[in-house]
Formats: sequence, structure tokens, C-alpha cells
Amino acid sequence: MVKAVFVLLATIACCSAAVAQSPAPPVTAAAVVQQDYDALFQAMYKNPSDLETSFKFAEQAVKRGDYEAAIGALERMLFFNPNLPRVKLELGVLYFKLGSYELARSYFQEAIKAADAPDEIRAQVLAYLTEIDRRLARYEFSVFTTAGFRYQTNANLGPSSLMVRALGQDALLDGAFGKRPDWNFFQTLTANYAYKIGTRGDAIEASFLGVNSRQYKLNQYNLGLVELVVGPRIAIGQNASFKLYGIGDQVWLGDANYFSAGGGGVSARTTIGDRGLLEAFVEERRRDFSDSNNFPTASQQSGDLLSAAVTSDLRFGALHWTARAGYDQNRAIFDYYSYKRYSIDMAFPYAFALPVFGTPHQFVVAPTIGFSWANYDAPNPIVDPVMVRNDREQRYGAIFDAQVYKNVGLRTQVQYIRIDSSLPNYTTDNLSVSIGPTARF
Repeated sequence: MVKAVFVLLATIACCSAAVAQSPAPPVTAAAVVQQDYDALFQAMYKNPSDLETSFKFAEQAVKRGDYEAAIGALERMLFFNPNLPRVKLELGVLYFKLGSYELARSYFQEAIKAADAPDEIRAQVLAYLTEIDRRLARYEFSVFTTAGFRYQTNANLGPSSLMVRALGQDALLDGAFGKRPDWNFFQTLTANYAYKIGTRGDAIEASFLGVNSRQYKLNQYNLGLVELVVGPRIAIGQNASFKLYGIGDQVWLGDANYFSAGGGGVSARTTIGDRGLLEAFVEERRRDFSDSNNFPTASQQSGDLLSAAVTSDLRFGALHWTARAGYDQNRAIFDYYSYKRYSIDMAFPYAFALPVFGTPHQFVVAPTIGFSWANYDAPNPIVDPVMVRNDREQRYGAIFDAQVYKNVGLRTQVQYIRIDSSLPNYTTDNLSVSIGPTARF
């Protein structure tokens, strides 16, 4: 019995020693950040007149998204020293982010009340006050328009080679239908209108897009397009919303009706902290194509088009990144016009200012890149009764915007598109260069 008790005690002692010698669990980075945050809070609580500590705590609270805690710390700083324009600016920004625009306005106005307020703070305050006025207005209205000349090396999207497929056999295409260069004169207009309901973000929105392009030689490719989108936007909190909308389209090609479309969609939008916006949408249209002298079989493309995409507009310091990832499913009455298409496009706008004749002007350069994959549902017997069309498209380009005077600018755009297809009839490439004035209202 004594021996058994001794063995039991020895076992307990060994286990205790093992537990005592086992390493402590590692401290995570999140735990260290939380400890620093708690330490700053305790230091501020013990010495509320220490403005430096209070400001550091407010900075950490903003990074954590705890705007209320940051507001409390900053307002406590003003209690001890009311003459702090930087703190008033920060308070205005925080109330702005919370959607309390009148409180934000009062702090912004206080920030620049003193005659010696820094010019940097004045500039920021004026920008925020302008945005507050815009958000509190009963309606919003914006217009962007551009016009100019465009040159394309392949204006008719003719095949890269005259050796194509016809009825499943190799055939030599008439040179008149191969790739042909041309100039065109174009105009584009986009307009957006929102009638606001309350102040939380609900609104009735409408947008209009108009495009007109007139070819110099290839008049059968003159293009006209109008699109109208109308629907209510419903806010979800301060940073998100969704929208239900109807769509109407009318397109002309070669100065004749090409197709008309009607449908609807739903979109959801949210802000990603201070980084920017993220939006997703799903929409469907019924498109009815019309035959014409230039396009006598266009009606074979009639059907339903389903589109879905996720778009982003994000900023990471000096880097500005916009992106769109999309999916399209076209269900035409003739299966060889039906397809599934996947695409991704990205742009990286970079804005900067340069003095021109002694006055600073704004410039934006935006490299662009995009890829698409389109897989068709069935072979076209007129082209090849066995081979199904599959396209792989690459897009590379750049946009350069220069401010000329106030809201008037000059835009130059270069884009190269290459399509590699399983059928030589659709393998093509096109380089386009355009230049023209822009205006924003």
C-alpha cells in the first residue's frame, strides 16, 4: 500500500513538473495590439490632460473602426484646449463618416474660424463642406461628355487572315471583307440623377448613356446607342445600399435599327472602410434584333442576355485600383449565337498636378488591362458544322486625361484588342487611338 501511494505521488510530481516546464502559448499580434490599445486607454484615463496620449488613442480607435471612442478622446482634448483646429478637423471627419453631417459641419466651420488656421486644413474643410452640401441636397445631378476622333487599324473587326472556314472547308475570303482601317468621329454623354428621400441614403436614381459614332469610309458600322436605367436605391445603415432598376436599350448600326432591349436588375453597394467601394449586380435583358440591308441575319441573335459582375474602386495610399469581374450568358434563338462569357478588366489611375503657365492643372494617367473567355453553345453550320467557336480576348491600353480649364479637359486613349478564336473567321486584332475634349458638370 505504501509503495502504491509513493508511485502515485511520484507520478503527480512528474506531471506537475512537465506542466511547469511546458512553454507558454505564443502571444499573437492581435493580442499585442489589444494590449497597446488598453495601455493607451489607461494612460489617457489617468492623465486626461495629456493631449499627445489622447491623440494617439484616438488614432488607434479610428484604425479599429471605433469612431465613438475616438470622438470621446478628441472632445476631451478640446475641453482642455479649445484652440486645436487639427482636432476639430478630425472630429468633423469622424462625424461625417457616421453620417452626422450637421455636427460635422459645425466642427469643420470651427476648424477654420481662427484667422491663423493652416491653409492645408482650410483646403480639407472646404472639400468636406462641399461634399456635405452635396449629400444634404434634395437631388444630385452629374454629366460627363466627350467627343473626338478615333483611328482604328481594323474598324470592321475583319479576320486577321483571309483564309477562313465556310461550310466546314477552307475558303479564301474576299479582300473587301478583310480587316480595314478607318477614322470615325464620336460623341459620348453620360448623365446621372438622384432624387433623395430623407438623409440616410434612400433615393430614386436615373442614368442615361448616349453614344454616336460616324465612320469616314465604313458607313455600315455607324453606331448609335441610348440606354436608360431607373430605379430606387435603399440604404442599409450608413455604408451600404441596394438598388432595383429597370433597363431600356436602343441600338442602331449602319443607320438602321439593330436591336432594342428591355429588362431589369438588382445591385448591392458597400464601402470598404476608407479604401473605397465594392458593388455587385445581376441583370437580365430581352434583346430583339432586326434584319437590315447590311446585316440581313441579325434577327438570329434575338434572345435573353444575363449579366452579373462585381466592380471595385479602391485606394491603397497612392495606388488607385478599379476592377470589374463579369459573367454573361446569352441565350439566342439560334444556338450558335448563344454563349457563356467570363471577363476581368482592371485600371490603375494615377492622378497628379503640374503647373501650366504658372497655374496647377490636374492630370490622370490610367493603364488598363482586360481578358475575356467566350464559349459558344453550338457550331454554326454555315462556318463549320463540327467546330464550336471559342474566343480568347486580350485588351491592353491607357487613358490620359489633362485638365485644360476648370471642368474642361482633353482625353487621349490608346487600346489594343486581340481575339484568338478556334475558328479563323473570328481571330482578329485592332489598335485604336482617340483624342478629344471632355467636360464634367
